[in-house]
Amino acid sequence: MVGGSRFAGFVGLVVAMASVGACASEPSGKAQEDIAKVESEIKLNGTQDLGTIASGQTVTAKYTGTPRYLSYAFEAKGGDAIVVDVKSQEGDAVAFLTDPELEVLALNDDAATGTFDARVTYAVPADVVSASYRLVLREYDTRAVTFAVSLSITSSRPTSCTYEGNVVAIGATFPAVDGCNTCTCSADGAVACTGNSCVCDPANEPHRSYIGTPEQCQTIRYTCDDGQVPFQNNCGCGCEPTPR
Repeated sequence: MVGGSRFAGFVGLVVAMASVGACASEPSGKAQEDIAKVESEIKLNGTQDLGTIASGQTVTAKYTGTPRYLSYAFEAKGGDAIVVDVKSQEGDAVAFLTDPELEVLALNDDAATGTFDARVTYAVPADVVSASYRLVLREYDTRAVTFAVSLSITSSRPTSCTYEGNVVAIGATFPAVDGCNTCTCSADGAVACTGNSCVCDPANEPHRSYIGTPEQCQTIRYTCDDGQVPFQNNCGCGCEPTPR
């Protein structure tokens, strides 16, 4: 079992992982071995499940040293940035971010010089749809203390797409400018449109007044007379009577 002095050595060796995110390189050598040791320690002792914690929430955790580890569960999505703060006026917080199997993903002892509070940061891989995580915490010397635990999750994923100068929400479906295809605002902020071949015949469309070609229509701005509305298709753009 890892005691106080041995645990101090571990923290010193892997303190560089204090703010490890998904993009960082994997630790190796002695650091990786010590991470494996602390994972075994957590799994061997287990954790006292304190329930869930939500982004923006600060909760109070009473730590007695028995059991050695406390934990909270939460969910995050691909592209999310996770920041956990564990503070105590009388103790020395040590915090770990793990997966549901208690594999350590990130850890921290002292968030900065001159503090015994802990801060763990982690970037969820972009290809993750949704995943469960556990915040595991303990007092450095297993003394009885009170922790204030805060969770912040911010997303770097886009919330909308821009198409022809218009902003549309993720998941929205809308007509393409060619008048015969359909577009969707994808989760990555890109617009995807169907590739149907559009048929138009300006010579047989006397009700339509074409103003420009499809290429010109990407840059020109125009207004229509009263009783008319703009249209755009794969032949160009212009004005047509307002539908009744």
